This record gives sequence, structure tokens and C-alpha cells, in this order.
Amino acid sequence: MPAAGAQVADAGYAQPLPSSLARRRYRPSARMWRLLLFSGDSLLLLPFLIWLTRAGLAGTEVSSHLGTRGMHVLQVVLVFAVWTFAINALRGQEPERAVSRLKSVLCVLGALALTVVFLLLLFYLQTGLQILAYAEKLAGLLVLVAFLVCGWRILMAELINMPAFRRQAVIVGISAASKELVTEYLKARRRSIDILGFISESAYTSEQASSLELPLLGGAEMLEQLIRQELVDVMIMAIGRKEHTELFRVALEGAQRNISLLPVATVYENIGEKIPVEYIGDHWSMALPEQTSVSPLYLCWQRALDLTFGLCGLLIMGLILPILAPLIYLDSPGPIFFRQERAGYRGRRFHILKFRSMRVVKSKAEDEVWASKGDTRITRVGHFLRATHLDELPQMLNIVRGDMSLIGPRPERPDYVAGLARQSDFYTYRLSVKPGLTGWAQVKYGYGTSEQDELVKLQYDLFYIKHRSYLLDIVILLRTILEVVLLHGI
Repeated sequence: MPAAGAQVADAGYAQPLPSSLARRRYRPSARMWRLLLFSGDSLLLLPFLIWLTRAGLAGTEVSSHLGTRGMHVLQVVLVFAVWTFAINALRGQEPERAVSRLKSVLCVLGALALTVVFLLLLFYLQTGLQILAYAEKLAGLLVLVAFLVCGWRILMAELINMPAFRRQAVIVGISAASKELVTEYLKARRRSIDILGFISESAYTSEQASSLELPLLGGAEMLEQLIRQELVDVMIMAIGRKEHTELFRVALEGAQRNISLLPVATVYENIGEKIPVEYIGDHWSMALPEQTSVSPLYLCWQRALDLTFGLCGLLIMGLILPILAPLIYLDSPGPIFFRQERAGYRGRRFHILKFRSMRVVKSKAEDEVWASKGDTRITRVGHFLRATHLDELPQMLNIVRGDMSLIGPRPERPDYVAGLARQSDFYTYRLSVKPGLTGWAQVKYGYGTSEQDELVKLQYDLFYIKHRSYLLDIVILLRTILEVVLLHGI
């Protein structure tokens, strides 16, 4: 419903400021949040580093030759510098990452792991095998420090996310894209901004305004008032410069006061964690990574994950195959494995392997029907295999062979890819990376049961391709493990 005091019959005239907004807020800057995060991390870590370096130096030849105190101070500074570099490299001090409990904790644990590895290497070079006794001292204290730092980061995530400290935003313009943004915003569990409502110069009746999911605040004069009283931090632009010159002029004046101007598609991407392919129009570059080349270190990380999980998965499959094979056959006579052609990296075709979870179909038309919950083709053993995701286990062979990766978009049939590509030009861009056993679309949206579902999943796949990183991979793995434990399969 519109906010109190908003005259929506003609949004272009001056209106009183809604009473819910007519108050000043204390808004910590991004620099202040970084300083607070850095200070808290330092207070928890410095005693830990001081004690460890002192314990590592005690009685060594290094300490007697160079002086214990001087060497101790030098090592504390060096190790703390490594921590600072690691946490900044992982962007753990950035408020937009620190607001997420999971991402913040993962950043801290990653930086702490790198720091400890450096610390152990440093003392190994100085003391040799004496490092084994030192490692025993390290283990217990490391668990305690990790627990304290992670607890601190979770508290900070809750503090940053408090409504009183969130950035306040308005949507400038009413369009299909801005309405879809509001829908995603209202569905979000944790919001990094508060969207106050719409700003529009178009005339709306009370009935039309009430159909909006957020209030219609007013027009250009209302936006000027919000800017002047410093009640808005972000303006989400859903208008064109040529069609709405007055609103655009006011928005640019707000930008001079350090108020952020963001395209509606960018905010949609940040809130929904997917690429809004329907609303980017001619701005196709928003769906693509800024750099087409991928770091060699990241490629090594990806292949290491593939081989580690692939070989472990094949070992597990070898152990359970003598039990599963008879059960699959007795429940529904036919082959134990399901083999089907899929489109892989850059369109190269390969045959995917799965444990068969459906009865053997007799017609091609029946085989091409999308799988869904309650599908009568799924066998009794198949329901168990899908619920536990054990039907996916043979794909570990595809991963080890290099046809697939552990993380990436799900591979689809070549004819499905061709059909979906006709509906969205971006669909074939999924083939720019190897298909995966799990991925961002799988953990965020689950199984697709129709072409429309696949186009929604495309938005998540494009988000992964654009933002793939060590941290995002770890988040996907953790969510996948949770999906398996909670039996969220079909």
C-alpha cells in the first residue's frame, strides 16, 4: 500500500514526506565497517599470533643468534601481514561480503588457513623437524581462535544487516524490470538494502498504486526532498535518460552528493544472485564476465576438486555397486546404468552415466517427457536413489575423464539445448564452461521440470559463469552436501 501522505493520483506534484521516512539515520560508511571488522579481527588474532611465535622461538638457535625479542616482533609483524593480505585478497573486509554469515565465515577460515600454513612453513625453515612438537601446540589453540573469530564475524553480519544500518534505496521508474526486482527483493531472506518504494512522474490512480508491492512515494520533487534530507543512499534506475529527462536530472544531482546510481539489472543480479536476461536489453555485456580468461590457479583448483571428489566417488561406487545392482534390476528389469548423450564443453557431445532410476520406456516420446515429482516412470529404488542423489554417482567417471567438472551448469541433451537456445540467445553460453555434477542453479533452484524452469536456471548458470571463484565453489559444495543430507532430491 502507498505510504501515508502520498498523493498518488498525480505523482508529479509536490507531496509531503511520508512519516515513516521523516527521520535522520546514522549510516556507518563502508570505510567504518572495514575499520570495525579489521579491529575486531586484530584483537582476537594478535594474542594468538604473539603466543604462537613466542612458543615457536623458545629455545631455538634462531632466537639465541638474533635475539628473542627482536625476532619475535619481526615474526608477529610478518605473520600478521600475511593474515591482512589473505583476508583482503578474499575480500573478507568488504561490508557486502561481511553481511553474509556464510561468506564471512568462509573468508575468515580461508585467511586463517593460509596464515597458519605460512606460520608452519616459517618455523619449519627455522627449526626443521621440531615443527612437529610445535604443531601439537597449534592444533588446540587454532580451533579455539577459529571459533572465536567466526563467532565475531557472525555477530558482525547480524549487526551490519540490522534495519537501522542498511542502506536505503528508491526505485526511479516503474517498469516490468523494476516490478520483478521488487518481487525478488521481497523473497530474499537477508536484505543488504531497504527499498522504500517507487519514484515516478506518471499519473497513477489509487487502485493502480495499490497494485504495486511497494509504495509509490511521488515524483521528481519527492526525490529531491529525499536527497536533500539525506534519507536515501541508493537510486535504482529503471528509466531511460531521454524519456524521463527531469527525473534523470534530479538523480544526477543526487549522484553529486555521493548517492549511488545503479541500473535495475545490477541490483536484480545482486539480490537474486542470477542474471536477469529478460531485462538487460541491449546491455548484453552485463551477462558476461569482465574477463574471458580464467586464472591458472583457479583452473588447478578446479581440476584438483574434480580428481579428489571423482576418485573418492568411484571408490564409494565400487563398494555399493554389488548391493545396488541387484536391487535396481529386481525392482525393474533392465540395464543397471542409464546412458544418454549430452552437450558438454563448447558443444562437444559425450555420454553421461547414471544409475537407472526409471523403468525402461518403450517409446521415444515417453523418454523425452520432463521428469517431475510423482513421475510414474520412477521405480521404488529410483525414488531412494534420487532422494539421496546416489543415482548421480556414476557421473564421477565422467568427471575423472574430463567430460564434466564437479561444479558447473547441468549438461542437457543436444536437442534440448538447440530448442532452448531459440528462446534465449544466452543459452548456448552455458557451454563456455564444462558442465557440472552440481552447480549454482541446482542448489538455488533445484530440478527443472519444464522449458520455463530451464530458462530460470539459465539465469543462475550465467551468474555462476560470471562470478565463479574459490569462495562461490565452496558455498556450492556446502549447499550440495546439505541438499544430500536433507534428502531434497526428487
